[in-house]
Parts: sequence; C-alpha cells; structure tokens
Amino acid sequence: MFKIKKIQTVKFLSKNAAILFVFISLMSCSKDPVVTPVSVYCSVISEKLLAFSRLSNFEKQKFQELSDTRLQKYKNDFIEAAETFDLEWELLAAVAFQESQWNPKARSATQVKGMMMLTLPTAASVGVTNRLDPIQSIYGGAQYLSELRQMVEYGTSSGDKTAFVLAAYNLGMTNVKNAVDQINGNPSKVTWLELEEHLIQLKSSMDTESYSRGQQTVDFVERVRDYYYLLLSQNCSD
Repeated sequence: MFKIKKIQTVKFLSKNAAILFVFISLMSCSKDPVVTPVSVYCSVISEKLLAFSRLSNFEKQKFQELSDTRLQKYKNDFIEAAETFDLEWELLAAVAFQESQWNPKARSATQVKGMMMLTLPTAASVGVTNRLDPIQSIYGGAQYLSELRQMVEYGTSSGDKTAFVLAAYNLGMTNVKNAVDQINGNPSKVTWLELEEHLIQLKSSMDTESYSRGQQTVDFVERVRDYYYLLLSQNCSD
C-alpha cells in the first residue's frame, strides 16, 4: 500500500545514465519523436505505476479526461494547499477525485458536500464556511488530512500510515481507533493489511449482504491509491 515513493527525476537519471544513454542511442536512428532521458524515465515510471492500478480501462479513461479539464482549473490550488500543510499534492488531488471527481458542487445523500466532500462538523473544525466553495474545500480537506496524519499512530511504514490516514478521512478517526483496538496485539504495530481484513469482516446495522461500511472504507483507500499513482505517472517530469 503506497509502497512507491515519489522519485526525483534528476536522481533517477544520475543513477541510470549509462543504461539510458544506450537506450537513447538505439532509438535515435528511428524517425519516431525525439527520445530524451526524461521521456524514457517517465515511460518506465508510468508502466510501473499503471501496473499497480486495479481500475478498469473505462475508469482510467474517465480519469484522464477529467485530468485534462476539471483538474487544470484547480491544480495550482491543490499544489498550494498541499505545500501549506506539508502534503503531496497528488495525494490531496487523488482524495478529491475519489470524493467528487473534482466537482466543487458535489453532494451526497448523507449531506457531505463539495470538492473534498466534507461533513458539516469537519468543515466547521477547519474553518470552512462554504463547503461548495472549491478553494475553501481544498484547503479544508488538506488541513483535515494533515490533522489526521498527526493523530494516526498506527502503521509500520510511511505507506501504512498513509493508508490509516485515508481510512480515518473516510470512516472517522474514532471508528478507526475502535477498529484497531479490536485487533489483538500492540496497536502501534498494527498494519494496514490487518486493519483491512478486520474492516471487511465488520458488520453493522447499516450494511447490506453484499456490501459493508468497512468494505467501503477499504475500497476508498485502494481507489485513492490508484488515482494517486495515476497522478504521479502523469506528473513524473514536474
């Protein structure tokens, strides 16, 4: 879960210069578009990132279409909000896509609203007065993710911790804590895989036979991961 770290292009190129030089030399004889170290790097990284995705081709295509349209309107806002709260902007934007497909006017039957689909209490806690204002929502969501990251004490790796933070964003910090407490062992050493298995088995009065609230949270975390990888793939040369 979130095992791929953001790779710096220059660092990658410096470590693999010899291999890239041979590859580019072979490609330079063709009439195809010019091949550069950065383009080779991006091709390799994109292939690896896409291999992790469980999204269907339709979902990937839809994501790409909205990346080229809706995301461009708010990309700088995601970047600035992420920098303000020390987050990766791709992760913040991935959460927003999973929540609303970057639709600032999104609403749900449970009365969560806006780009980051904040509840009324959460919005109030981070100073958001208008959940349908995209800028307020993005900054509010970023602040909330940052606060959750400070509260989460679970996970044995940074990737695990990110998964716990996302689960808390979807399910609520108290519910995640209660779920962790129900798993035998030291809470600080509980892994995301253990919590994932526990959440899938949990049942509540609101669950149906085919879909549970715990499964919904697991799906949320996994889909955010997929969208995060897609964004890393698209922006590998930034």
